Amino acid sequence: MRNDLKSFGQFQPGDVVSIPFGGVLTHYGVVTARGTVISNSRKHDGVTEQSLEDFSAGRTIRLHRAGGGADPLHVEARARRALGAPYRLAGLNCGDFVGHVHRRKPTVTQVGRATLMALGDLVGNSRKYR
Repeated sequence: MRNDLKSFGQFQPGDVVSIPFGGVLTHYGVVTARGTVISNSRKHDGVTEQSLEDFSAGRTIRLHRAGGGADPLHVEARARRALGAPYRLAGLNCGDFVGHVHRRKPTVTQVGRATLMALGDLVGNSRKYR
């Protein structure tokens, strides 16, 4: 899908969109009823709302239909409640954010990463009190 103003009308509230960056990486966001995108980005230090043009930064936007029967208004409401939340590569990145607002179950990788982080916190905290 080309990144021009005519194609922006094809996006529906709740749709998941992505842009490529860094060669092989992908950044994800959720389209709102206002025609903006809410995403969690390290570049913006957390969850922010941007115009489609700003989100794309001149790159081609790829559309991933929402699927799963999630109500677009509920998806947007969950995304809006997260505005200002911090970005963390492990556990709170753009993919985790999109999964959360669409109420998708965590992937095995996400569960494993969260488990390792929790164990790391336990080990790190136990060393403080010795």
